[in-house]
Amino acid sequence: MYATDTLKWVVAGAVLAGGVAAVGAGPAAATARADDDHCSSRTGCYHGPGMRWCPGDYVWPGLRATGWDLNVCHVYHEQCPPGYYGGCPDNIVEGPPPPPPPPIFRTREECERALGFICAFAP
Repeated sequence: MYATDTLKWVVAGAVLAGGVAAVGAGPAAATARADDDHCSSRTGCYHGPGMRWCPGDYVWPGLRATGWDLNVCHVYHEQCPPGYYGGCPDNIVEGPPPPPPPPIFRTREECERALGFICAFAP
């Protein structure tokens, strides 16, 4: 009789301890995951259009001049003046860059009709 009662207490204690451990591990496992909201271009995990700055990344003077809330992440791109090649850290615009212009010729046949043999060298 005492052995049965003792066994019940041991099993109940194990179930209770397992339940507490499972509940405790739930939030810990959730906080151990990588936070997708703080994935930036600097860390290498952001591969979307444009660049992404997140808190903890370097704050350069051009970024500070935007007036952005530096407590949240921002997707941005550099909008260089015409004829300017290279980085434009003082001309950053929030949001992804605009899409590239459409191709002049959609097919090789269109190119050959317009330009003739010159298109033979194009890939």
